[in-house]
Amino acid sequence: MYVEVGPASLVITGEKDGEAHAFLREEVEDLVAGILRNIRECLPVLRQKACKIRNVSALPEVAKRMTAAVRMIDETTLTPMAAVAGTVADMIKEHFAAQGLDLLMVNNGGDLSIFNAAGRTLTVGIGDIMTGNATPYVIRLTDTRDLGMATSGFGGRSLTLGIADTVTAIAGSGAVADAAATYICNHATVAADAVKRVAAVLIDPETDIPDEEVTVEVGPLTDALVTEALVKALKTADTLTDRNIIDYAVMALKGIIVTTDTSNKSKNITLEVQDGNQKDRHHR
Repeated sequence: MYVEVGPASLVITGEKDGEAHAFLREEVEDLVAGILRNIRECLPVLRQKACKIRNVSALPEVAKRMTAAVRMIDETTLTPMAAVAGTVADMIKEHFAAQGLDLLMVNNGGDLSIFNAAGRTLTVGIGDIMTGNATPYVIRLTDTRDLGMATSGFGGRSLTLGIADTVTAIAGSGAVADAAATYICNHATVAADAVKRVAAVLIDPETDIPDEEVTVEVGPLTDALVTEALVKALKTADTLTDRNIIDYAVMALKGIIVTTDTSNKSKNITLEVQDGNQKDRHHR
């Protein structure tokens, strides 16, 4: 089912007892509208850096989750809005999982929350944010029952401080994956004439990061600059995996793909190439 409610564009699919589940549109729309209303009511709080939010007890559940997710990643640089799409996806997933569905995937504008009761093998494609097309790469998930997957990048629907084409993060929830993808992408950056930045408020007067310099143009880059940006992103992602905050991350820039290491962790996440003739280069 495809649903648009306010800024949320959702694709929800599910199965129950091996059969495709028919969602009631009115139930989905009412659920999403209620979550978004709660977010709107506390936007002034949610647009602050998480470290400045001292007491969340009076906030609605969605706001508490958004704040908790970014605090896990980096409360000094992120606002709770960095986790908004993933948190909304999580709450929709949990609502319908409680109705006994066996498989449920909520895609909120590219940020996913997945419930997979049987732990069946799932394959999720990685898209190109700039073109909207699929890339040759897919992530295969084996024996994974509850997770979130989110993608950030220059050219996406949100502003970024970095230059990565895509950063995809996998974590135990959509909220944490969303915040992690944002954070890693912010660190995929270099100082170069080809990279243009302006204050975020000039792009979006309602942004939660008005004073940050966000990327507005990425021109041709030397191999050395591409490597520098990806090394920074990978170091950031490795730190999050070492802290057991995320399970995996894939970062792409100018045809180069790098991933975090799973050799000493779970073997249930792998990056695979669907087209053997693809030109991208993949590195650990």
